[in-house]
Amino acid sequence: MNKLFLSLLFFGIILPIQAQRFGYVDSDYILENLPQYQQAQSSLEQQTQHWNQEILNRQEALNKRQADFLNEKVLLTDEQIKNEQAEIDAEQREIKLLQEKRYGQNGDLINLRKSLVKPIQDQVWAAVKQVAEKRNYGFIFDKGSNLIMVYTDPKFDISREVLLQLNPGALDNKTNNRSTPPANNRRTTTNTNTNSRGNTTNTRQSQTPVKQGATQSRGQNSIKK
Repeated sequence: MNKLFLSLLFFGIILPIQAQRFGYVDSDYILENLPQYQQAQSSLEQQTQHWNQEILNRQEALNKRQADFLNEKVLLTDEQIKNEQAEIDAEQREIKLLQEKRYGQNGDLINLRKSLVKPIQDQVWAAVKQVAEKRNYGFIFDKGSNLIMVYTDPKFDISREVLLQLNPGALDNKTNNRSTPPANNRRTTTNTNTNSRGNTTNTRQSQTPVKQGATQSRGQNSIKK
C-alpha cells in the first residue's frame, strides 16, 4: 500500500512538470557580449589594481622601516627600541585591517561588485523573463551557473534571443556562430589600383583567416542570483 501511494504521489508530481516547456540560457555568454558588463568589469579591475598598489606601498614602506630598525637597533636606547617596535607593530595591524576592509567578506570589493554588476544582472533576468513568457516556457535553467547540464539541445537555448533583447546590435560572428564555428573560414579581399587614366594596373587577392566563435570565461564573473 505504501509503495502504491508513493507511486501515485510521484506520478502526480512529475506529470504536471512534464506538461511544462523547458529552456535554458548561458549567462556567461550573455554577459560577455554586453558592453555595459565589460565596462563594469574594467572599472572593477582598475579599482582593484589601485587598492592592491595602496596596500603594496604601505607594506614596502613598513619592510624598509623594519630593516632600518634592525640595522640601527644597537644604537638605540631601550625606550627608543620599545617605542619603534610598538609603532611597527601598529602599522602592521593597520595594513591587515586595510586588507580586510578592501577584500573581506563585507569589504569594498564585494560592495563595489554589487553596485556595478547587480543592475546588469537584473536587466538580464528581466530579459530572460520576457523571452520565456513570449515562448511560453515554464522553466529556464542557467547553463553558466553551478547547475550541471549533461546534455543540452541547442533548439532550447534562448541565450541569443535574450542577448538581442538587451543589446540589439549584438549581431556579430560570435553571436551568429556560437554553437558550431567553422574551423577554417577564410575571406578573400581584392584590392584594385587605378592609374590617372582609369586603367586597372594591379589586382591583388589576399586570404585572411577570420576568427569566429564565442569566448566564455568563468573566473570572477559567473552570475549568481
